[in-house]
Amino acid sequence: MGALLLLLDIITQQGEAISVRAYGDRHSVGGMFFNAVICLFAMIFFFVTDKGGLCFPKELIAYGLVSCLMFATGFYTLFVALKHGSFVATKLVSSFSVVMAIVYGILFLKEPASIFTYTAIGLFLVSVFMMNYTKTDSSEKKPLSVIWIVSVALMAISNGFISIISREQQLYFDSAYDTEFMILSLGGASLSLFIMGFIKERSNFKYIMKHSTLYGIIAGAFNGAKNFIGLVMYLYIPISVAVPLKIGLGFIVTFFISVLLYKERFTKLQLCGVIIGALSIVMFNL
Repeated sequence: MGALLLLLDIITQQGEAISVRAYGDRHSVGGMFFNAVICLFAMIFFFVTDKGGLCFPKELIAYGLVSCLMFATGFYTLFVALKHGSFVATKLVSSFSVVMAIVYGILFLKEPASIFTYTAIGLFLVSVFMMNYTKTDSSEKKPLSVIWIVSVALMAISNGFISIISREQQLYFDSAYDTEFMILSLGGASLSLFIMGFIKERSNFKYIMKHSTLYGIIAGAFNGAKNFIGLVMYLYIPISVAVPLKIGLGFIVTFFISVLLYKERFTKLQLCGVIIGALSIVMFNL
C-alpha cells in the first residue's frame, strides 16, 4: 500500500507542476488569482471525498491557520519560480524541504534511523546539489535571478513546514480530522490569495479569471489528490522516509519531464546527480 501511495503522490505532484507551468507559459499574469483558484478546487476535492461528516474542533483552527499561510506561500512562490526559472531547477531546489522533514521526524518524533538512512540523506543532498549547481546547456535557459532564488527558498521552507504541521495535527488528533485540516488549510490559502490578488491584480481580473479557471481546476484537482494521498501515506511510511522517497523519486521524474517535454539539456555531472539520487532511494529502503 505504501508503494502505491508513493507512486500516486509522484504522479499528482508532477501533474500539478506541469499545469502551473502551462498557465505561466501562456498567461504570465495573475499568479495570486490563479493560485487562489487552485486552492479553491483543491479544497473542493476534500469536500467531495469526505464520507464521515465534517467537524471543526476549535483546537484545529490554530493548525489550519498556520498551514493555510504556508500553503498560500508555497503555491504562489511555485508559480513565480516556474515563471522565472527552468522547470527542473525549480522542482529540484524545492527538494531541500526534505531536510526539515527528516530532522523533524528523527529528532522530535523519534522515528528510527540507521546508517543507511544517514548515508541516503547524504547522497540525496549531494545529488540535489549537483543537479542544481551545474549550468544547463539549454538555449532557452533563464539566468538565475534574485526573484527566482527568493521564491524557491520560500517554497522549500513552506513545503517543509506543511509536512511538519500535517504530521503534528495527525498526532494531536489521532488522524481524526485530516479532511477538516486540509479544508481549513486550502480554504484559508484560497481566501488569502484572493484578497491579495484583488489588491495587486484587480486591473487584469477579467482576463485572469477567463484564462485561469480551467488550468486552476486541473492543478487544484491534482493538488487535492496529492495532499490527500500524502496524509494517508504518512500512516504507512514514517515521515522521515516518506518525504525523502517521494521527493527523490519526484526529481528523477522531473528530470525526464524536463528532457522529453521541455527539451532542456544537462551536463554529465547533472546526469551523475540523477544516478546518485536513485542510489539514495535504494539506500532509504535498506
